[in-house]
Amino acid sequence: MTMPEGAPTAMLLPAAPAGGPDDAQPHHRARGWTLSQRLAFVYGCVSFIILLGAGIFTWWQASTLSARNEDLAVAETRRMAERIGSVLAQARQGVSILATTDPSAQGRETCQAMLNAAHLTMDAVVRHLVAIDAEHRITCSTIAGAEGVLSAGTVIRTAELTGRPVTGALHQSQFGLGTVIGVGHPLRRNGRHEGVIVATVTVHDLRDLTTRSLPEFEGLRVWLRDSAGASTSLVGPPEPLPSLPDALRTSYRAERPVGAGTAMDGGRFLIEAYATDDLAVVVALPERAIRAGAPLKVALPPLILAFILLAGLGALFWSVQRFVVAPLEAATRRLESSENAPPGVSLAADAETDAASDVMELIRRLGATRTTRDEAIQLRDMLLREAHHRIKNHLALVASFLRLQERQLSDHAALQALRTAQNRMVAIGMTYELLHDGAGQFAALDKMLDRFCRALAARDLTEGHATQVLADLDPLEVPADIAVKIALVVNELATNALKYAFVGRGPGTIQVTLRPAGTGGFTLRIADDGAGMPKEPSRGLGLTVVDSLLRGIDATIERLPGPGTAYLITWLPRTAPQAN
Repeated sequence: MTMPEGAPTAMLLPAAPAGGPDDAQPHHRARGWTLSQRLAFVYGCVSFIILLGAGIFTWWQASTLSARNEDLAVAETRRMAERIGSVLAQARQGVSILATTDPSAQGRETCQAMLNAAHLTMDAVVRHLVAIDAEHRITCSTIAGAEGVLSAGTVIRTAELTGRPVTGALHQSQFGLGTVIGVGHPLRRNGRHEGVIVATVTVHDLRDLTTRSLPEFEGLRVWLRDSAGASTSLVGPPEPLPSLPDALRTSYRAERPVGAGTAMDGGRFLIEAYATDDLAVVVALPERAIRAGAPLKVALPPLILAFILLAGLGALFWSVQRFVVAPLEAATRRLESSENAPPGVSLAADAETDAASDVMELIRRLGATRTTRDEAIQLRDMLLREAHHRIKNHLALVASFLRLQERQLSDHAALQALRTAQNRMVAIGMTYELLHDGAGQFAALDKMLDRFCRALAARDLTEGHATQVLADLDPLEVPADIAVKIALVVNELATNALKYAFVGRGPGTIQVTLRPAGTGGFTLRIADDGAGMPKEPSRGLGLTVVDSLLRGIDATIERLPGPGTAYLITWLPRTAPQAN
């Protein structure tokens, strides 16, 4: 359809530039990371560092606990082997003592009685005692009916050949006692072998001895192994000792006899400990018994702490993203869209207004904290001024009560004391009146002292004297509590001068001088040209009050040489004050 001639053409969208789509958006070709992306990257890095630290701590602590568990297991195995070796050593010692009496040479009945008596004195694990002659036949025994039986075990042959006490290996008893260990001592007369005294220790008794102090948990196995490879079970089901790895044998040989060999094999932690020259204790523990619970018990607290930290950081990053970054990015996008709009296309009128309002809202939020702080400071100052005003009113009320009390007194000393107390009340009230007129926690000390000096001069004139109170004060601001106490000190010292410095002579002058000192400190001189006080003045109430007030603010006071009476007060703050 052809358009009417002269009709306007509506251009809804601008034509793309000839350079192609890449040239149409030159401002968006290369853009860096947004603030939100950087914030997310920082949070991810922090989270990774926290989790990595928790993992490293968990691994280290689990390794430490596992090593400690291994050391405890080795120590317990060594104690078990030492108990077995100690029992066998005691049995060998008893047999050696018995062999010195040569019971075989005393006749069968005497030999039997000697064996029975010796058996009663030995440890309970020694089940029987046997005397064997040179032909390997039993001559007497604590076993009924054993006389004349031929017995030629390993212990007997070893003792006969070596001529020394022997702790034998494992073997089966020919008298129905099960697996036993023989302890023998040779009998020799005139240098010839005449027989052997043998003590029998059953494995059953050793099992009861060793299992008493062992912890009970699933999978624990303990065997007793001799040098010939024979073994018997001490703890656990009566199963044979499995084949031991070469690593355990190597470790055991390296540590024997003072230590214990260890090795890990097929999920089991193996320990071999020395008991005697022919016997060793072998313990097998499941690997989970050494490492069980350690990762869980150690990992849980640091992981919980790590997740709490991550949750807190996540809440902080989310708040920054939600209330700071997002409004700023939205305003930035609107402003960029307005600047990059192609010719012929105008944005909505409220786009720039929305962007500006977003920026203003962000600025308002960022300044809210400062505004709240300023308002809190103003409220604090207002409350302080109100408190000072109320204290001044209460002190004025107390002073009025004291004036009423004066009318009922006739004693001159009591009247003077009451007037002195009244003057102190008025002085304190005046300081709080000055604090009420000020602002903040600091007060102009020079203005406060100037008003005090004028009030003291006026009071002295009212009382019929004409003493001048001159003030030479440099401008200085100090904390309010310091100003109050210094004003009270000036009141006490100047009042003393008005009362006593000019007695019996004409009116004089009192000089109050204030000078800055140090950083925020000052020196204050109160002097008169009167008769002067003694070098060691009596400590009245006024000077006691002065000392107490100055000690409370860490100020110093010294008396200066005459003429007259002069005091120098120095106050230096611990830190430089900061006025609000």
